[in-house]
Amino acid sequence: MLFKNIGNLALRFLNFVDNIVSAFGKFGKSSYLSLLFLGIILLMVQGLDQANTLLVDMIEDDKISLMLCFVVISVFASVLSHYPRYIYYAEDINKSRDDHQWYVYKWLGYPIFTFSKIDKTYKQDFKAKFFRHCLGLVIFIIWHYYIYQTFYPKLVFSHLNADLIKGITLLLSVIPALVLIVLLDKLDVYQDKIVGATDEVIIKQVKAEKHKFYALGVTALLLVIGLVLITAIILVSSLKFSLVGYWLLQIFTFLLALMYILFRVFRVYVRNVYFSLNFVSDSIAYLRYYFVFAILVILFLIYSNVAVHYSWNLLNAMLILLCYFFIFYYSIACLVKYFFMLTIFKSQKKDLDKNPLVTKKSYLYNSGVPADKRDKLLPLDEQKSFAARRRLIASAITFFIIVLGIISYNSESVIHELEIYENSADEDVLDMEAFKLKLRERTNKPLFFVAAHGGGLKANIWTMKVLNEIQHKSNGDFLNQTISFSGASGGMMGLSLYSVLGGKYANDFTAIGNKIDEVAFENFASKDLSLMFGYDFVRKLYPFSKIGKYRDRSYYSMVTYRNILENETSMTLDSMSFNAYWKKHIFDERDYFPSLIINTAKTNGKRGVFYSVKYPNDSTIFHNSDNLSQLYNGSIAYYESVSSTNRFPALSPAAKISSHGHYIDAGAIDNSGLLSSYDLHNYLLKDSTLNKTPKVFVEIVNGRNNYIWYLIQKFKKEHKFSQFEIDEIEQDNIVADLKTGLNLDKIPNYLSDFFVDISKDPKITYIPIYLPFQIELKEVERFLGGELTNTNQVIELEYFLNRENAKVKKEINDNADIWETYEPTLARHLSASTIKYYDRVIQSQLITEQINAINILLEE
Repeated sequence: MLFKNIGNLALRFLNFVDNIVSAFGKFGKSSYLSLLFLGIILLMVQGLDQANTLLVDMIEDDKISLMLCFVVISVFASVLSHYPRYIYYAEDINKSRDDHQWYVYKWLGYPIFTFSKIDKTYKQDFKAKFFRHCLGLVIFIIWHYYIYQTFYPKLVFSHLNADLIKGITLLLSVIPALVLIVLLDKLDVYQDKIVGATDEVIIKQVKAEKHKFYALGVTALLLVIGLVLITAIILVSSLKFSLVGYWLLQIFTFLLALMYILFRVFRVYVRNVYFSLNFVSDSIAYLRYYFVFAILVILFLIYSNVAVHYSWNLLNAMLILLCYFFIFYYSIACLVKYFFMLTIFKSQKKDLDKNPLVTKKSYLYNSGVPADKRDKLLPLDEQKSFAARRRLIASAITFFIIVLGIISYNSESVIHELEIYENSADEDVLDMEAFKLKLRERTNKPLFFVAAHGGGLKANIWTMKVLNEIQHKSNGDFLNQTISFSGASGGMMGLSLYSVLGGKYANDFTAIGNKIDEVAFENFASKDLSLMFGYDFVRKLYPFSKIGKYRDRSYYSMVTYRNILENETSMTLDSMSFNAYWKKHIFDERDYFPSLIINTAKTNGKRGVFYSVKYPNDSTIFHNSDNLSQLYNGSIAYYESVSSTNRFPALSPAAKISSHGHYIDAGAIDNSGLLSSYDLHNYLLKDSTLNKTPKVFVEIVNGRNNYIWYLIQKFKKEHKFSQFEIDEIEQDNIVADLKTGLNLDKIPNYLSDFFVDISKDPKITYIPIYLPFQIELKEVERFLGGELTNTNQVIELEYFLNRENAKVKKEINDNADIWETYEPTLARHLSASTIKYYDRVIQSQLITEQINAINILLEE
C-alpha cells in the first residue's frame, strides 16, 4: 500500500512537471519578443552604472521623471504580457485558433484587432497564462532589483543589515507571483467545474461562487489603485534619498505589481461588478488606450529631440530610454500581430461558415461592440479582400524598407563628420620653438605633465575639481610649471574645459569652481540618448543622411559645454582652428598655459592627436599617430577637436574626418593619457636646455577598478608578498576574449607600473591622484578573477579594507538619516549627491598628501 501511494505521488508529480514544461513551451513559442526586450532591460540595469546615478538624481531633484518612469513600466508590463496572446492564438497553440473568432474595429483609420471565444466550453491553459502574465511581472522584479542595486553602496556601508533588506525586497518581488498563482488556480478550478458539470443547478451554483470571487477581486483591484494613488502622493511630497525612501520606492513598486496582477486577472470582470466602469472591460477601449499612450510617448520623444536643438529642459535619461524601449517593442509587436491577423482574416469566413456554433448574429453579438457602433466592425465578407489588400501594401512597404536599408548602408554619411575649415592665412598659432622658449623660462623649478583617465562626466568633473584645488593650494603656480595636459575620454574633456576656464577666469578659482558645478549639473545623458535613438538614427537612412551635415549629438554636447563656459546662447560653434583658438583664448590670456594633447583612437589601431603647439610635419613627437591639428586640407575647430576624444562606443558616434578616417574614444588605446605625455617628455629630452630639469608626472584617476588596483598594490607592499592565492572563476574562451578586449586598463596599469619604476630616477617624480571609494572584499575578488583561498590573506585583506574604508567614510561624513553623497559612477549625468561627494573628497585629507607633494616640489 505504501509503495502504491508513493507511486501515485510520483506519477502526479511527473504529470505536474510535464504540464509545467508543456505550458512553458507554449509560452516560449508566443513570447520570444517580450523575453528579448526584458533581457535587454535587465542587461541595461545590471550592466550600466549610470542607471544608478539616474535613479538617485530622480529621487533628489526630478520626481516628475521618477513618477513617469513608474507610469511607463506599468503600461509596459501590461503590453509585454498582452501581445504574446495574439501569437499564441494565431499559432494555434493549445488548439486555440479554431475556438476563437476575430474582429477588425476601425478607429480613425487605425485597425484594432480583438477576439472572442466561440465554444464556451473551450478550456484555457492557465499555466501558460501564468507565464504570460509573469512577463509583465518581470519588469517590476527588475525595477525592485534596480532600486536595491542603486541603494546598495549606502546600505552595505551604513552598518545596516543588507542581507535582511535584500531578503524582504526579494519577498516583495515574489508575493505578486504567488498571488497570481492562487488567483489563476482558483479560476482554473471554476473552469473545470463548469465545463465538467452536467447539472444546471450545479453550474448555476458554481457561477454564483465564481461571481463572488471575481467581485472580491475587482474590489481588491479598486482598493489597490487607491493605495497606489495615496503612495504616489507620499512619494512626490516626501521622498528622500534615505532608508525610508528606499522602502517607499520598494513598496510603491510592489503595489504597482499587485495592481498589475489584479488588473490582468479581473479586468474583463469589472463590468459585471461595477457597470459604470464598463470601459475598463472593453477590449477595444483597452487597445485604444495602448495606441494613445504610444502616440503620447512618441510626442514626448519628438519634444526631447527638438529640446536638444533649442536648449530646452529635458527630463531624466532613464525615462527617455524606457520610452524608446516601449516604442520599439510596441511597434514591433503591432507589426507581428498585424501579419498574424492578416493570415487569419484570409480564411476566417470560410472557417466560420463550417462552424455550427457561429452565425452572423452571434458573431456580431460576441464582439462586445454595442449595436450602434457595429458599423465600425469589418464585415466577415470583406475580411478576405482586406487581408489581401493590406498584405500587398505591407509587402510593398517591406520591399521598400529593404531597398532603402541597402541604399542607406552603402551611401556615404556625413552626420558624424567633423567639419574641416579652410586655413586662414593670418591665423596666429604657437610653434614649437616659441613654446620651448617659454619652458626655458621655467627651468628653475620642476616641470609637470598632467594626465587624466577617461570615465564619462564622472572623470570630467573629478579632473576639473582636482586641477582647481591644486591651482588654489599653489596660488596659481601649478599651471605655470606644467608642460602639458593629456588624457582620454572624460578626463581629456575635463582638461580641455579647464583650459578654457583657465584662459577666461585666470586665477579666480571661485568663478572657475562655479562653472565646473554648472557643467556637473548639466543633463548630457538625456541629450545623447534623445538624439541617438531619434534624430541621429533617422538621419542614417537615405536620403536623410544627406541633410544636416556635422550636427550630431556630440556636436550639440560641445555646444552645451561652450555655452556654459563662455556664457553664450548660440547653437553654432566657432570655426577658429584648434591651434588658433588655444593660442588666442587660452595661452595668450595667461601669457603661458600648458599645451593641450587631445587623444583619440583610429579604427586601424593608430592614435589620433590634436596638439595645440604647431610642430614641423617631419618631426615625430607622438609615435604611431595622425597629426590631426595640422591637416593638409584645412583644420578642425577647437570644440569639435575636443569632442573626438569622448566617443564612447554606441553612446557617442565615431568621429569621421574626411580623407583621414574614423576615430573613436581615446580609451580604446590608452585610457590614461600618460602615453602621449611620455612621448612629449622624450621629445623634449632632446633639447639640451630642457633635459636637465626635473619632471613630474601627475596622473588624475577616477575609476573604481583603478582604485581597487591601487589598493591591491598598496596591500602587497605593506605585507611584502607578490601573489594572491585564488580559486579562479571558470570562463568560456569567448567570454575571456571579450573581457580582455574590453578592458581599458591594460596600458594605464602598465604605464603606472612603468612610472613607479622610472621615478627611482631623482629627476622623475610620479604622483597619482585617485578618486577614493569604499571597497568590499568581493569586489577585490571579482577584480582578481577568483575567490581567495588563503585564510590568512583573507583576514589581513579584510582588516586592510576596513581600515581604508574607515578613512573614506570618516572624511565623506555621510551618516545622517538622509544621505547627502553618492559614490560617482561612469555616467553622463550626475546627481547632486555625487557632486557633493567630489566636494567632500576635495575638502578632506584623502588627497592632501598628493597635493602637498606637488606644492613641495613647486617650492623647491
